[in-house]
Amino acid sequence: MTNTFNNLKIQFPLDQCNKLYLKNLKGLIDNSITASSRIAAFRFDLRFPKGHLDRSDKVITKFFESLKAQLKAKEAKTKKEKKRVYPNNLRYAWIRERDTSGNDHFHCVIMVNKDAYGILGNFGNEEGNMAARIKKAWCSALGSPGLVIDGLVHFSKNGTYYLDKNAKDKKEQEAALFYRLSYFAKNDTKVYGTGKRSFGCSRS
Repeated sequence: MTNTFNNLKIQFPLDQCNKLYLKNLKGLIDNSITASSRIAAFRFDLRFPKGHLDRSDKVITKFFESLKAQLKAKEAKTKKEKKRVYPNNLRYAWIRERDTSGNDHFHCVIMVNKDAYGILGNFGNEEGNMAARIKKAWCSALGSPGLVIDGLVHFSKNGTYYLDKNAKDKKEQEAALFYRLSYFAKNDTKVYGTGKRSFGCSRS
């Protein structure tokens, strides 16, 4: 059994993965590095609070809409301060999984222009960095702006990746990021046949 896709290593045998998801993830990386010569990719997970009723696909759509709105507001503020504004060029992918207890959760990645947002920042901050914006966006998506978010947003260990189009080791950088994201394509633990989407990503 092969553990590669388009000559790139993946975490699971190819026959245990969704090939369309792998193709879309590769396209996501390619489109991101075309839009920005340097990108930062951040991996994180989103979980529902106990008793939350709306577990439809709308919640993940609301999450990314909120995050986009926050980045747009930040850029408007920077422009008003007459400072240079770097386009964020946000792109993303997500998967819905179900754990052994039957609870759905999301694994996500966002890719942005590294010149605009190079780090997540302190995870404990409530304002002013990318980690705080992600937590705020999940609260907004859940319809609970004042929700205690601890435990509902998890930032992955070693979950930040950088890709530089002009770097000598660009292929190695891309391979490392694709290998990490290939987890998104495994068929095991996906929520198929429920009417809910299991995967989504930016289309361009």
